Amino acid sequence: MSFPWLGGDRFEQELLAEFATHNVAYLARQKERLKPFFDTVEKNPLTDDQMDGCICMDDAVQIVAAAGSGKTSTMVARVGYALHEGLVKPEQILVLAFNRAVAEELQSRINARLAGFAGIDAVTVKTFNAFGLGVIGKATGRKPSLAEWAEPGRDGAMIVEIIDDMRSSDDKFRHDWDLFRTVFGRDIGSWNEPAQANAYRDGRRGILTANGEIVKSEEERMIADWLFYHGVHYQYERPYEHDTATEHHRQYRPDFFYPEIDLYHEHFALNEKGQAPAHFGGDYLDGVRWKRELHAEKGTRLFETTSYEIRNADGFANLAAELKRSGILLQYGPDRQTKGQRPVTTEQLAATIRIFQQHVKSNGLSHQQLREAAAKDTRGHADRLTRFLALFERIADEWERRLREADCIDFDDMLLMAIDHIESGRFASPYMMVLADEFQDTSRAKVRLLKALLTNAGEEAHLCVVGDDWQGINRFAGADISVMTEFEKVFDNSTRLMLSTTFRCPAQLCEASSAFVQANPRQIRKTVETTNSYTKKSLHAFAAETQSLALARLEQDLQSMYDFARSGRLNTDSGDRISVMMLGRYNNDEPRGWQRWKRRFGDLLSIEYRTVHSSKGLEADYVMLLNVVEGMMGFPSQITDDPILQIAMPEPDPYPLAEERRLFYVALTRARRQVRIYTLFDSPSRFLIELARTGAVEIETEEGVLSPCPKCGCGTMRRYDGQYGPFEACSTHPRCDFKRNLSVESPRVAAPSNRVRIAHPMSAGDSCPTCGDGLMVVRSGGAYQPFLACSGYPSCKTTAALDGGTEGGATRARTLPG
Repeated sequence: MSFPWLGGDRFEQELLAEFATHNVAYLARQKERLKPFFDTVEKNPLTDDQMDGCICMDDAVQIVAAAGSGKTSTMVARVGYALHEGLVKPEQILVLAFNRAVAEELQSRINARLAGFAGIDAVTVKTFNAFGLGVIGKATGRKPSLAEWAEPGRDGAMIVEIIDDMRSSDDKFRHDWDLFRTVFGRDIGSWNEPAQANAYRDGRRGILTANGEIVKSEEERMIADWLFYHGVHYQYERPYEHDTATEHHRQYRPDFFYPEIDLYHEHFALNEKGQAPAHFGGDYLDGVRWKRELHAEKGTRLFETTSYEIRNADGFANLAAELKRSGILLQYGPDRQTKGQRPVTTEQLAATIRIFQQHVKSNGLSHQQLREAAAKDTRGHADRLTRFLALFERIADEWERRLREADCIDFDDMLLMAIDHIESGRFASPYMMVLADEFQDTSRAKVRLLKALLTNAGEEAHLCVVGDDWQGINRFAGADISVMTEFEKVFDNSTRLMLSTTFRCPAQLCEASSAFVQANPRQIRKTVETTNSYTKKSLHAFAAETQSLALARLEQDLQSMYDFARSGRLNTDSGDRISVMMLGRYNNDEPRGWQRWKRRFGDLLSIEYRTVHSSKGLEADYVMLLNVVEGMMGFPSQITDDPILQIAMPEPDPYPLAEERRLFYVALTRARRQVRIYTLFDSPSRFLIELARTGAVEIETEEGVLSPCPKCGCGTMRRYDGQYGPFEACSTHPRCDFKRNLSVESPRVAAPSNRVRIAHPMSAGDSCPTCGDGLMVVRSGGAYQPFLACSGYPSCKTTAALDGGTEGGATRARTLPG
């Protein structure tokens, strides 16, 4: 709020200070005078924060409500307060909700709790969509026809149908769609971001390709997948044909080798200026020069690509030209059977297209505006954006053609039509008090509608929005979190209030979840307090070797809870059954046959399964969070939170996986007592490692505790017995080279016996001279004296004498039998 007519900042500040003092005194008087009302309007007396949310009638009020803080009670009480004080009549109140279920709950609560007010049933409670249809009907005398296939839940199927029809009738579209899906379908991050491993195989951790190799970067994965789907025979990191191993360096392994044409291919992580990412270290460019000079000296053929080329269209064109020139026939086949990472499906990519389309229509963006936004994108993968937009434009145009052909509109069109009728005055708004629930799930178009209602109704109209930006998880439905976080920029003369006391989560969960979600600096800062007196440890995590063992541990935990409940040591205050909510990121995370647990434990435990999205607004005594692993379809999902959506948003959130972080926060805050997280030993989620790194949780295993790497924070520490004693190394090696020596008495870091971690030369051991991936570590047993063996056993069975003796400069090595 500003007052330029006052003539200076000093007077303005004094006036604002006087307003603040007056408001504080007014709030105190109102709370005292209306205490009987605030104590009885809802089932429990309102808190101070809730009363503030009822009394404040500034032009635009934003109530930021923590999870479990009683926002619905506040909305009901605000309606009651306005009626009690005679500020508005029931027919002048409009309450807008995100979905039908919430609207029905609000209507029911208002009618029940405020039944004593005459005409209470005249309060209008609707979803945005239902309200928009009503506006059009009143303004024109005729409601428009909405395409049934455009309804939420059915719209994705129409996108798939459009794609299938166009693939059948247009060879170029089919090729472009399938190539994007198989090679470009996954975001690869920014050039200067460290790669996030998503797989572990044969002693290697990295990125899984379609052909089943583990490669070091997403760019290498793209190249490998492009080669695979074009039918090109290649070998990844095959040892160079000339011996280059020295005492300090392993044998040189070029990135790709094409045996049919005797061609080596190195992919260098260089930008357009020939610079390497800062986290690569200063010796990377020396390595590039060494490789070039080596090939020139030995007379071997070398082809190069760079990050800049691969990300900006020239790289794959140059690769195709070189292979064709050398006699390789390129035969693209999108249906080739993969040995490793499966491609993004048409259904998955269609879902991204539909989300993108909703944001485009809500924000009124043209194809040209999207191209301009893509040109300004700073993530540095212009080729992917260009290919995506070309596909999107074809699909979006066909969507609009089908709407015209059916003489129908979709929900985005309907909302824009309603806005036009309100802004033009063809609809006269009777509403002097407008409330909007779940405001974090609001789109830019819905904000325009709210603004239009205020302007239409006149200066006396008030707006109050309630929501929690920490729980903004509906970008797939067109939501734009920035309307919540930038509320003061969207609405003039706005006021922000907080509901910061939760009635649900115990203190440890409040602290851990709040710190986790606020790692994104764009989230609204707040400190959450709790009335929950639960003081036991409320956050647990367990890492198993396999998915079946993780489910076995889950069943074991349920059995323990059941036994405690049967003995009377575990119960609820109400005397009801203990509620247990199993949560998964996806529908297919649902454990097979889990209904047997309902039958087995159902007399004392109330067990259900939900996706995290469907759990919002719900709670349980115990939450079991399943399959919290790293990977494309893990948690975080690396498909649904695609950064490509950002170019359709006026205020993009550049923080990595921001929506997935908020979704994880929602999962953590469903519990009244405990959250138990289940993961896999080889691929714990980066979110779980982050919680462990901050001390919020310990990742337990059958044999110990996994400790996060203190250097990179992405991997976990693994113990090895080296020639000079025990040591620990980061599981992401060679991406992270952190190591530290341990005392002999140090506890062994959990590591299943058949899951030896990869580690390269460190002070405690030498690099394996055979595979180059493992580390020579001390082994003993049977008839053998202590000896050195590759840490990659059993994939690599190389051993060496403990004294490290050499013959002609080479390590004396033998191969283990079997």
